[in-house]
Amino acid sequence: MVSVVQDICRPATLGKVSDTRKRLGQTLKQRGVADHLSNKIQLCFSEAAANLLEHTEPHPTFIAVSLECVDGLWLLHIDDDGESWDPTLANRVKSLDTFEEKEGGRGLALIHSLTDGLEYTKRTTFGENRLTLKWSIQQVATKPSVLVVEDDDSQRRLISAYLSEHFKVSEASNGQDALQFLMNNNVDLVISDIRMPGMDGLDLKKALHNQTNTLLTPFIFLTYADSQEIRDNAMGLGIDDYILKPVTKSALVQSARRVLHRSEQIYRQLTDKVNHRITNALTPSLPTESRQWQIAFATRNTGIGGGDLILHRDTDDFLMINMVDIMGHDVAAKFFSYAYGGYLRGLMYHVDDTDDPCGTLLSRLSDCAMDDNLLSQVILTCCSVALYDDAKFSMATAGHPAPIKVSEEGAALMNVGGIMPGVLYGADYDTLTTTLKSGERIAMYTDGLFEAADSPESRQTLEKAVMRELENTLALPVTEAVQHVIQVFDNYGDWHRDDATIMLLEYADPVLD
Repeated sequence: MVSVVQDICRPATLGKVSDTRKRLGQTLKQRGVADHLSNKIQLCFSEAAANLLEHTEPHPTFIAVSLECVDGLWLLHIDDDGESWDPTLANRVKSLDTFEEKEGGRGLALIHSLTDGLEYTKRTTFGENRLTLKWSIQQVATKPSVLVVEDDDSQRRLISAYLSEHFKVSEASNGQDALQFLMNNNVDLVISDIRMPGMDGLDLKKALHNQTNTLLTPFIFLTYADSQEIRDNAMGLGIDDYILKPVTKSALVQSARRVLHRSEQIYRQLTDKVNHRITNALTPSLPTESRQWQIAFATRNTGIGGGDLILHRDTDDFLMINMVDIMGHDVAAKFFSYAYGGYLRGLMYHVDDTDDPCGTLLSRLSDCAMDDNLLSQVILTCCSVALYDDAKFSMATAGHPAPIKVSEEGAALMNVGGIMPGVLYGADYDTLTTTLKSGERIAMYTDGLFEAADSPESRQTLEKAVMRELENTLALPVTEAVQHVIQVFDNYGDWHRDDATIMLLEYADPVLD
């Protein structure tokens, strides 16, 4: 057992919880935990702790947290001295009766969906409640994997011995066995002899060209064969190195490292290009005006990870706009953004025949996030709004920050919320339908706008500054106002931490002749 984090929130406040979540994230990053798992652990801790503070009576005076790595599991223990409550009971999961659904659309159901197991111990008279959340640890090889293909037993054992200190080595005695192995296993490098009975090294390399998963696998020939014809044939197959036997350990290891390093460089370059192209494709494009609605947005893109999407469709009856936040900080998350963007565009073309386009779209999106093997691998939030004539609009959110209404009375969060997509089958979303008065506007944004702050205190400062700027720029056109607001974000936040997007909507009364 390895204890990773031990911390205590005393007094039990949301600010203390935020500090502990930050420490969890930093520690998990230092331990090399993948972003998607780190996000799950941090999110589940925040939801459990926040709901303990907001929805139990009596409230806990402290919340203690410890994170352990034991027997192939991450264990997150959350102890408190408040009201005893068992989230593992079946009726709790079904009814969501203790965790508030509209609190960011998350809570108990989210915790169940993002963990591999839960345990709860009720406190005694002088004891503590303990909620334990579990995640399985996927074992990942720490050494690059190499397949050695050599028909001579002694040579194969010698080459494997040379490489075993620095690489995870597998062996095959001929090309056919090697091909069969590679159809079922991924390796980082193949080192093969050329002259072998049956399928020789040249035929093996040709066969790998015909398989998608091995087409780009780095390949080294290690052989006694040294005729110009064989060299030309080998080089024509796009190998990465050609080494003559006998070879020393240092020369072999150096060649393997050089080839793997070059392969990694190429991979990074390709990844950066794909990332750049997808990022450009996801850049929002919105009309500045539709149905007398004035629209403006500003965004800060870190260039990594899932990011923010804004999609729109103008129908005969309304303009629909969807703001989506895809969580994650790697190129896979960027791909999921692209995939979800395509899926959402399709959904937006199939809500015309309903009186509740926003709620219907989010319900269908949630079922997709639950059922689809590809899209279920990512966490996202969404805010959907339909803008009608005569200043009418309808709005629904799924795990997304509540929009802000700005008026002469000030800036205030709107009373709209819903559960995060993919948490429950058949999730329903309440829709807010109302009319925007003259002199009012709506601000929709992703949570990166405020998550850019690096402490609870700086977040409060950032939030107050943004709200104040929304109020101060109410008389400006939305195109100017949104730039003022994002400038506040630039001044107070660290936009390298997460993508941030803000959009302003305002209804402009037609000019009467």
